[in-house]
Amino acid sequence: MAARNRTILFRKYRDALKTVRSPTSDGVRADRTSSQKGIELAAASLLHPNAPRSYAPLSTEDPATSSNGALALGLPPEWVDLSEDVASNVRRACSKMAELTKAHAKALMPSFGDGKEDQQRIETLTHEIADLIRRSEKKLQKLSAAGALE
Repeated sequence: MAARNRTILFRKYRDALKTVRSPTSDGVRADRTSSQKGIELAAASLLHPNAPRSYAPLSTEDPATSSNGALALGLPPEWVDLSEDVASNVRRACSKMAELTKAHAKALMPSFGDGKEDQQRIETLTHEIADLIRRSEKKLQKLSAAGALE
């Protein structure tokens, strides 16, 4: 198997990042004034964990219009949360479907009991899966409606 040497590229990116994140002696970037808004983690050293860390207030401006070059962090858009919820629901539904398959296989095996517990478990899993799918569908509809408005 062939391998690529990516060391030179890594060093180039690392050095470029160092020039962007050049901290001053007090741990706060020199090009950032207290009147500018935005959350920015001060460049605190890992070697000095007790050094005071400062944050600027939350930004209400668009980070793309920021001219000072600092990275402003804010909350992600609502669609990110919706898509993460849908993905989580789908993962849970898949695991529940695997459980349902096992429960069906167990219910089909010959047994001496009446099998009410197995049937109850199958019904419970079926309702849980249907509920997860319904919730995901509602979130997807909300996501598509929000996309149509933009």
